[in-house]
Amino acid sequence: MKLHHGKILKKKYGYKIIDCELCKFIHIDPIPSAQKLKNLYRINYYKNIKPDFIKKHETEIEYWNAIYDEKLDTMKRYVKSKTKKILDIGCGPGFFLKRSKHYKWDVFGIEPSQIAAEYAEKHGIPVVKDFFQNLDLQKLGKFNAIYMHDVLEHSSDPSEILKNCNTLLKNNGIIVIETPNDFNPLQKVVQKALKKTEYWLAPPQHINYFNFTSLTNLLEKNGFQILLKESTFPLELFLLMGINYIGNDKVGKKIHKNRIKMEMNFKNGDGVDLKRQIYQYFAKIGIGRTSIIYAKKIKNSN
Repeated sequence: MKLHHGKILKKKYGYKIIDCELCKFIHIDPIPSAQKLKNLYRINYYKNIKPDFIKKHETEIEYWNAIYDEKLDTMKRYVKSKTKKILDIGCGPGFFLKRSKHYKWDVFGIEPSQIAAEYAEKHGIPVVKDFFQNLDLQKLGKFNAIYMHDVLEHSSDPSEILKNCNTLLKNNGIIVIETPNDFNPLQKVVQKALKKTEYWLAPPQHINYFNFTSLTNLLEKNGFQILLKESTFPLELFLLMGINYIGNDKVGKKIHKNRIKMEMNFKNGDGVDLKRQIYQYFAKIGIGRTSIIYAKKIKNSN
């Protein structure tokens, strides 16, 4: 058995954050046990860590539906079949799948949290209440598209997840991955200019720390061809403006609302395409708060 090893970048909460030579991306060491992750996500996540997530998302649903529409519109360009079947791994309360269903996608979700999965079911979303790695892939069938938002950073084995996603996709099927964009160039500027430590580290919730380069490499390693890279607004710009939201929920909520207002103004001004071009350029230079990658399964890659 090969052991995780690499340069130690930081230590936090009893974990080493290493630039792993085995995995080719940054992650914590040791990796939490399956039982610890089960306790964290099946019960505690929506109860103790994100107790306001569902209510907050409901109040912002106009904004989130606009974001979902962008992703679904992009997927539609690549999925040409008449029937469109989509799997959301870590679907949470099912907001994305609900929007997908609105556009006639055949939807299916996987979610370990009882609270989130039950909410999704109440809104007509079929969900398996378990971790993806526990499921029998053959029973799931094949999909035209797979969506994963803020999942891989929580996973004990991202490579295995992507390998299994490749198996589940039909030939030329599409996967859309979104993860935090960490150790990115703007974060490094903030650290030097404002004398900040690595404020984005959050072990053990966040096991892995990807950027556009490492996420691209991981996808290609597991049989995917990159189609499009996109980012989200670089929140570090607020820090460089002197608006310190780190550790301050009140300020954090304010800048979140400001970002929403800006993006909705793009939409209301018929500027969605322009906004996306800006965010795609951000992706090219490696900045933005999240890394979003659209990739295609390479035919007969598994």
